[in-house]
Amino acid sequence: MEHSSTYLRRAALAYSLAGIGLLAFGFQFWFLGAVEAEAKGRLLAPFIFLSDDAFVSTEQGGWIGLISKVGMFVGAFSLWKAGEPTGFGKKRTLLFIPMAGAIAYVLGQWMPLPFAPMGAFLSGIGMLVVGFASLKANIWTDWKRYIPLVVGGFPFIFMFPILIISGARPAQLIGLWGFPWLLLAWAAWQRVQEISNEIPVTKSL
Repeated sequence: MEHSSTYLRRAALAYSLAGIGLLAFGFQFWFLGAVEAEAKGRLLAPFIFLSDDAFVSTEQGGWIGLISKVGMFVGAFSLWKAGEPTGFGKKRTLLFIPMAGAIAYVLGQWMPLPFAPMGAFLSGIGMLVVGFASLKANIWTDWKRYIPLVVGGFPFIFMFPILIISGARPAQLIGLWGFPWLLLAWAAWQRVQEISNEIPVTKSL
């Protein structure tokens, strides 16, 4: 149980960084007057775009954005090691999907097309299937069991429809995705507290 708690703590920290990074990305558009500009780089082939500068804050979030994306990977890997919220059966491998999404997101720093939208899609669909597995496994209880679904559903409900309609990414909404990731961090941390309460305390004589 303590082994699971260690990885859940790491997941909580990693997903906190993921959420904060996304909020920081959105903050510049919400309050600092940042506007979407045409990305600078080279179109190597249809749907393959290489960025001139991988760390422009308004494009892929700069260094904070990179830390955020690494946090997504570490969070999913930590949940996989903990066997939560899916359990240790075959459904545990579903966490490989959001891990792949995080890797695509990291590659998207340098090659926004195709990796940035691929990262969003795989992260979203990955957390959705993990969420459904969470409901069946019933390891996470109460509100916590629904949070992976909230994380995974957000881009499909809010981000992708606007991208399809307008043809441009919704930068402000990408930033708002940080809140579900922070909820996931809180859920993992609450699960640590539950496990701590379940561990019997041995009293010395």
